[in-house]
Amino acid sequence: MSRMNVALAYRYGAALNERSIPDGLLAPGFQMVNAATAVTDKTYAGADGVLEWTVDIFGAFDPQARFEIEQVMAEGEDFVVTMNRIDGKGASSGAPLVFRWPAVFHCAGGQLTSVVGYLRRREALEAVGLPG
Repeated sequence: MSRMNVALAYRYGAALNERSIPDGLLAPGFQMVNAATAVTDKTYAGADGVLEWTVDIFGAFDPQARFEIEQVMAEGEDFVVTMNRIDGKGASSGAPLVFRWPAVFHCAGGQLTSVVGYLRRREALEAVGLPG
């Protein structure tokens, strides 16, 4: 199951870059929770919420900016812990801009149930019961 969960996380990343959420990727009740000091600290619900998040976050970047999972740090039966990044240029300044954060993708039944962002790698690992 954990390999399937990793594939779900990568599908989610591809969907962010396409700005389109495919049917079946997100479980009913899906939520995306940002870290409290992230660019936006609100919780987003469902596919519409994910698309709203892409507008909120990617709005700071030029149109060529891309989401990337840099590293899968841990995986389990119902989670994947990743280090993520958005890399591009500032929308207004054109200056190089990189936004990095760890996240936990929670999975069940072949769908994502939530994605939670963290400020530190240790926090993300501890959130799934692993040593930081």
